[in-house]
Amino acid sequence: MSNLTKTLSSSLIKKFVMAITGFALASFLLIHMLGNLQVLEGGPHAINAYANFLQTLPWEILWGFRLGLGLCLVIHFAMAYLLVMENKKARPQTYAVKQSVVSSAAAKTMIYTGTVILLFAVVHILHYTVLCLNPEFKSLDWVCGSGMYEGKTLHDVYAMVILGFNNVWVSLGYIVAMFAIGFHLVHAVSSMFQSVGLRNEQVRYKLNAVALIYAVVIFGGFSIAPLSVLVSKFTPCQILPVKEVVKQYEELAPKAEGKPIFIDYKFLECKSCDKANPAK
Repeated sequence: MSNLTKTLSSSLIKKFVMAITGFALASFLLIHMLGNLQVLEGGPHAINAYANFLQTLPWEILWGFRLGLGLCLVIHFAMAYLLVMENKKARPQTYAVKQSVVSSAAAKTMIYTGTVILLFAVVHILHYTVLCLNPEFKSLDWVCGSGMYEGKTLHDVYAMVILGFNNVWVSLGYIVAMFAIGFHLVHAVSSMFQSVGLRNEQVRYKLNAVALIYAVVIFGGFSIAPLSVLVSKFTPCQILPVKEVVKQYEELAPKAEGKPIFIDYKFLECKSCDKANPAK
């Protein structure tokens, strides 16, 4: 009996830790999504200024946040893996007759969608943060002709996002990963409340509805950028100036020879930025 109590307590602790780290990760997704949506503001100013704000935070805050978020991701996945292993050990033999427990598809595939998310997180950091997969994007710079960043050179995240998602496979892979995240959240958000003792049968269906809405918002919000790039690439509808940015980049990149590459955004007639200075 004591061993059963010990095992039960251990599982409850793991689920509680998963709930806390899951809440931190789910909250970050919303903040990150809102930041990314600034790419739709009609020009480079909003997203580039936002990225510069994050990059120029005091290193204690910036790296403290990054390390904390990374630890949450690792601990969350580790607790999930340990729980799966515990469940397998508790049922070492298969039953002659299997009786299915009522469970959603999202709940049954949590470990798989979680694995996809972990792999995607690594690739995404290498792609858009460390810039290992496209090191040439490090040369993309931007100078606003007016406003608080006049005369200061910033990294051109706007062009980097457009050029990154201009690769169809990157866009499709990103959308698939966002679907996995959304599918994971359908069950995770609701069960998170159960793990901390805040879900009962009276509110269960309401929390399930909230989880579904949140999952759809996260999936849709993150998918807007790659979908906008693909639509702009293959149709006359230019949600983002993909064709012009790609054209300029392909003309400038071979001549850059390691020097900064400036996309000329004067064609946008951006109200918030009179002009962006191209390289001379």
